[in-house]
Amino acid sequence: MNELTDYIKKGIPLSDDIQNKLEEITVEKKVVKGEIILPENSNKKEHIFVASGCLRSFYKAENGKEHTLQFAIKNWWIGDYMTLYTNDKSVVSIESLSHSKILVIDHSNIEKIYLEYPQFEAFQRRNFERRIATLQKRILSLLTLSASEKYDQFVTDYAAFEKVIPNYQIASYLGITPESLSRIRKERINK
Repeated sequence: MNELTDYIKKGIPLSDDIQNKLEEITVEKKVVKGEIILPENSNKKEHIFVASGCLRSFYKAENGKEHTLQFAIKNWWIGDYMTLYTNDKSVVSIESLSHSKILVIDHSNIEKIYLEYPQFEAFQRRNFERRIATLQKRILSLLTLSASEKYDQFVTDYAAFEKVIPNYQIASYLGITPESLSRIRKERINK
């Protein structure tokens, strides 16, 4: 049994058959801090489940500036969804922010298991629905909140991230400069 099946069992019952099938198609990888798991311009179609550690997906602009799209910690999924669901090459990269253990499933294997085990597809659909809601909340906060409000929301929603993520990457995620993040934190301390 692995971390993925343990996680899924919290949401749906798993027969031995589906559990064995999931473990058969899952590749466990141990990655080191700074390792690029999915490089930009790749056509790898992989679903990545974080068993331990912390990962991030980011886009690098032509000027070299990085824009963090997502962080993922234990029991979270991460991937380049444009690559997974289109024929486009990846525009984002996925990097490990700590020594991490990930479980990787090729997209074609996920599609096969959906057909064979509809309860797993329903479970994953609920995961993706929550992810879409989270992305919508993130987009709205980027469009409407001040830098200070974005940071407050980040701390409220993702307190565990703050302990393992460098300040410049949190700033990148919030769409602010590292200096602005430092100023906001200093203001919080002085209150």
